[in-house]
Amino acid sequence: MILEFRIYKDPWMDNGLENFFRILRNLNSCNVELTDTSIKLEVKNKEEFIKELTKRILEKRQNLLVIEKNEKTGEIREIKKDHLILQEEKKICGKVAFKEDLYKPEKTAEIVSKIFNLKEGKVRCILCGRAFDRTVKKLQQANYPFVTKIASLSGVRSYKDGRVLSLREYYDNLCPFCYLIGILEWTDDALVYRTFPGDRSFLFLPYFASLRELNDFKKSCIYSGILNNTARYSNIRVYPNSNDVENTPGEYSTLLCFYEKFIKNATDDIIANEWVVLQIPFGAVKNIKVDSINVEKGILGIIRYIYENGENCNFIYKEIFSKMYFYSENKKNVDWETTREIQEGLSKFFLLDNFRAFTNCLLPRKGGYVFFSSETRQALEELISVWRWRKMGVPKEKLDAIKSVGNIIAKISRNNASLLYKMDKVRTVEEFWSVLREIARKIPGMDEKDLKMIKPTALDELIQLVKGIVENNKDGWKEVRDLLVIYSSMYYAIDKMDKMPKGGEN
Repeated sequence: MILEFRIYKDPWMDNGLENFFRILRNLNSCNVELTDTSIKLEVKNKEEFIKELTKRILEKRQNLLVIEKNEKTGEIREIKKDHLILQEEKKICGKVAFKEDLYKPEKTAEIVSKIFNLKEGKVRCILCGRAFDRTVKKLQQANYPFVTKIASLSGVRSYKDGRVLSLREYYDNLCPFCYLIGILEWTDDALVYRTFPGDRSFLFLPYFASLRELNDFKKSCIYSGILNNTARYSNIRVYPNSNDVENTPGEYSTLLCFYEKFIKNATDDIIANEWVVLQIPFGAVKNIKVDSINVEKGILGIIRYIYENGENCNFIYKEIFSKMYFYSENKKNVDWETTREIQEGLSKFFLLDNFRAFTNCLLPRKGGYVFFSSETRQALEELISVWRWRKMGVPKEKLDAIKSVGNIIAKISRNNASLLYKMDKVRTVEEFWSVLREIARKIPGMDEKDLKMIKPTALDELIQLVKGIVENNKDGWKEVRDLLVIYSSMYYAIDKMDKMPKGGEN
């Protein structure tokens, strides 16, 4: 028996196809070849093949489960991972029982046998186009999570007799091979996941145009030891091959944290920059949301550069973003909900290369401000230099003028941050000059103590700097505006912390 499975150009099914290849490659009863666009399978002994594949599927089934101990009773029990869209039956002696026949040990061989007894027929598969005679299972979220029972939310559309039909109207048109590839993808041990109990889970699907590159990348994820698939809520390890996992605050911080682990520990240079992320809600109705994330190679280069050459840090998330906190002046303590929101925002806008939105994360907010240690500040300055300043082609020393003016804005904004917000809201270069003039007018009215701590001539230096930048790039002033916002926010927080009474929380 010789079969060919071609690339789908679909993130779920292509990852499933690559996972299927890794399942098949160690079986003695078949030969399997991976190309950029397909998997070629030659079954040498069908009976032996079905036995071997059944055994391997039941081994992979363990990736669907976590083992937990009940703190009160001491009972050891199996739990289905929260991000799986697989239905359960009542547990048997503390063991998970799936409704899916393929994952019932007593029925797995029967289902595998049915799948590989496929004959050509008149029904055409909606996913791969293969003609087949009978289905093993209808199209469901369990085997293809992008489909939904709600027609208005079905993300795939097809055409028949001139009418647009949703994918839900083709439930029967799923060939047994696509069912197998799709349902087995939940067992994939090369995917990143992050679960927030009672809210949602994120499942990260890397996307490549080549199956070989996808396979190389996912093998690196496995062999580097950075993923712990026995953990329930997060599978990114703190250290390779350890049991402790990272507790990132959201989707983008999880991805950034993963990149840092991968770059440090993987030996292969192939790295995914395109992702499809499934947001899978808790509850019985699983109407998933899908995010497409494209991380520019330049951003991946910055992550690698900081790791290999950083003087003040080597990890952007671990040593900078996760060390930033929001201090609530009302609570006189860290506001952890807002802190997680800020850490997630910083991760998101860095990965998306959106410096404008990144700076907004650091602005003071009503009733509080973002604070961090001097070590974190130095690391942030290094990131800014590598990420923005170096790209502008301006000597690093020129950054001092921006920092000094940021310090002036922070001092003026100590009791009223309106000037800082005004700088942030500047939309034209004329408005930018106007705010600088307002800053100059306020300097003479500053406290004598504050005057000794600023450098008034920095304004003139900044003006000359911006004029030079604008000559080469008419929108270059916007970078300076955003840098001013960052440094103003930074010095604003430092000033606030310095004024905090002894014994105050920090």
